[in-house]
Amino acid sequence: MSIRDELTALIARIGDTHVDADNTDFHRQIVDAILARYGIVELPEPDSVTESMYEYQGLAEWKTDLARIGEFDDGDGFIDTELSRLMNVSPGAMRELAAALLAAANRAEAQS
Repeated sequence: MSIRDELTALIARIGDTHVDADNTDFHRQIVDAILARYGIVELPEPDSVTESMYEYQGLAEWKTDLARIGEFDDGDGFIDTELSRLMNVSPGAMRELAAALLAAANRAEAQS
């Protein structure tokens, strides 16, 4: 189910008592208005999670074509990349990197 479909279903469930709940065109118009203004990103799960062991902290890692992002259990993280100058980077690769960075930040905030 796409983000658009999930938001449409959520808005339909919350509903406006003056609008027919089955009127998905109306609900989709609300979703389209939201998505036109705000970037909604589905946060990816880490590609790997290493549990803490002895004196080593746990680590969650996201790997993209552009970078490897890590987040330790204490909320600190790292970005391993060669981003000084990459040419001809696709929009998809940029979105993938952005989503991984947001996911790592979200996890770090939840740890602290």
